[in-house]
Amino acid sequence: MAFGQTTLKSFQWLYAPQKTAIIFAFRTLIASYVVLVIALWMEMDSPRWAIMAVWIVAQNSSRGEVLSKAYWIIVGNITGIIVSLWIMASFPQQPILFEVTVALWVALCCWVSSCTRNFRALGMVMAGYSCAIVLFSSVGNPNETFMMAMSRGSYFMLGVLAENFTARLFDLNLHHQAHKKLNDDLQKAVEEGIKSVSKMLDGDDWAVAQSDQLLSSIIGLNNNIEFREREMKGTGHTGAHARAVLASVSGLLVKATGFSIHLKQIQKDVLNFHYIVPLTKSYLLQLLDQLNKGAPLSETLIALNALRWECRQRIADSFYKNLGSPQATNEDYTRKSLNDRILYQSLREILAELDVTLRELSKSRDFNLYDKFKFDIKPSFDFRRAWRNAIRAFFAITLGCLAWEITGWDRGPLFLAFLCMGCARFCLFENATLACWGWFKGACIAIIVGGFYNFLIMPAVSNLNLLFILMIVPLGIGALAMCVPRLASIASTYAFFFCYMLGFANEGRVDEISFLNNALAVFMSGVFALASYRLFFPYRSRRLRRQMRMKLLQGLHHLAQSSSSSLPLAREWVGFVSEAFVVLMRQLNEDRNTSLVKSYRHGNMAVMLIGINIIRLRHMVDHDIMTEDIKDILRVVLRRISMFDGRKAGYAPHARTVMVAHRAIARFRQREFSEKNLAVRIEVSAAISSLILISYALDKNASFLRVKK
Repeated sequence: MAFGQTTLKSFQWLYAPQKTAIIFAFRTLIASYVVLVIALWMEMDSPRWAIMAVWIVAQNSSRGEVLSKAYWIIVGNITGIIVSLWIMASFPQQPILFEVTVALWVALCCWVSSCTRNFRALGMVMAGYSCAIVLFSSVGNPNETFMMAMSRGSYFMLGVLAENFTARLFDLNLHHQAHKKLNDDLQKAVEEGIKSVSKMLDGDDWAVAQSDQLLSSIIGLNNNIEFREREMKGTGHTGAHARAVLASVSGLLVKATGFSIHLKQIQKDVLNFHYIVPLTKSYLLQLLDQLNKGAPLSETLIALNALRWECRQRIADSFYKNLGSPQATNEDYTRKSLNDRILYQSLREILAELDVTLRELSKSRDFNLYDKFKFDIKPSFDFRRAWRNAIRAFFAITLGCLAWEITGWDRGPLFLAFLCMGCARFCLFENATLACWGWFKGACIAIIVGGFYNFLIMPAVSNLNLLFILMIVPLGIGALAMCVPRLASIASTYAFFFCYMLGFANEGRVDEISFLNNALAVFMSGVFALASYRLFFPYRSRRLRRQMRMKLLQGLHHLAQSSSSSLPLAREWVGFVSEAFVVLMRQLNEDRNTSLVKSYRHGNMAVMLIGINIIRLRHMVDHDIMTEDIKDILRVVLRRISMFDGRKAGYAPHARTVMVAHRAIARFRQREFSEKNLAVRIEVSAAISSLILISYALDKNASFLRVKK
């Protein structure tokens, strides 16, 4: 019974689809019918490419995503057409050079798409396989290349425009809806951040452990801002303010995590810090209430600044209040006073980041705000993955061309066109082998369903009305399946190839021989792509996790060695680590080893904290406030951390680094007690605060930081 219920629930998307899935299926079917009618009415040579273009651009997501996808598909299509004309003109009678050049072009597109984000990557993919489709469709008669390019290009344009026009019919008041959705997402992220901070003030370890999940969701929201901007075109710099909000929330979580570590380490050895914690928690609860009510944030910011100034005053009082009294020379009192200053300063940094968050949130809410504010974080590129995708695509296509040259198969150009399409699309995924399997499964399903329709259904079809009715079931199921994340890759491939297998021509249906030959070409392209991706750089989850860990450690290594002029901003470092962490968590989604998942989650936060505090220490070393003897101690610590480059992060270097950090803390505490220069004391206090976080993160995350060879 349990098995039956589980199986039935897995098909809930089919018998009880969501409202958005039904709307998506309905509008995509309408767009498919519209382009098919236009293509048949204009008597185009191959109308199926028009309906296939609809299913390439179709996506059950926000309007901004569809607009962005359509735009970059058109750009990629035009680029591919131009390159196809150049390649054919350059090598009309040199088949080897022609085939190698096509493979190089698709490989280049794979490399560029692996180094870009969102649908810009899809645009480069489109440039690769649209070029291959045009070239291999006209390889038998190079004189037809221009007409073939215009034909295929017009099909894609027609399909994209029809899908976008149909989707617009379902979007009312798009600008305001997009702005409201963006503000709702931002407010939810801010509220979750404030709740996490409130729990961390109590020393809640669970809140610290869960903060990385919020960071992961922030990465997703940040990527979606680009699409919201397309929907809100002409509304100022709302997107820039939204990015600033999310960056501040990330910084808020990281600083709150550092505060929780300080609290855990020294909360039992303080003078009077604990009195301000209830005040801060009370303020955060009031802030959450005001955010839920949508109240203006001006009064909230006044109360927030009062708390910040209270922390600042307490720090100043700890320096001056009892200066010169016998109590001030007491070692126990001095240690507790320093711990108070560390906690007050850590809390003050949290409140300062919260102030930035609220101000940017207020500006993003203003729909009529037109300013010149710009905010962006430079993305990090995985060049190793890019080169692997390019090399895999090049060898797969080259071997496919070699097989065609040996066999002389008349459907070889079709086989190569779909092989180029698959190789280009696979580079969009981290797990290319899994994407290849989805492609292969979708193609096989399309061949089976297409064969059933072509042999049994299509002979009885005599008009378009009947054809449209009969197409509701196979394409409607495909559209509904595309709304399910685990089935999306299979369903999109199925819908695309199903349209190809049916043909849709004015002169009649596809005959059996042509169908079987086309089916074999589609099938062999999937087999060939799957085999090549198994041979060249096969996907290994454990290896990818190790590479991402080494990437993080190498980032720490470069931070510790860099000068202050070449250091990234704190928000850039947080974004870099968060992106790497999202990749790591995707590899661990189905891993039942909870201790391993916990180790990676805590290790990610440790790398983030260590990196931010390295940036702080670097600035201290490069500035002139501290004396040289203090700077030398910091240089020793940084030099020890710089050994964590992913190759030398063994047990001994790790243990020595922790020991050096603890010794530096002890020496700085003594120096802070005896130092007469107030500016130097403040800097030394800040250095102690950073070293406490570094030593704790190093000590508690040894298993993550020591990468075995």
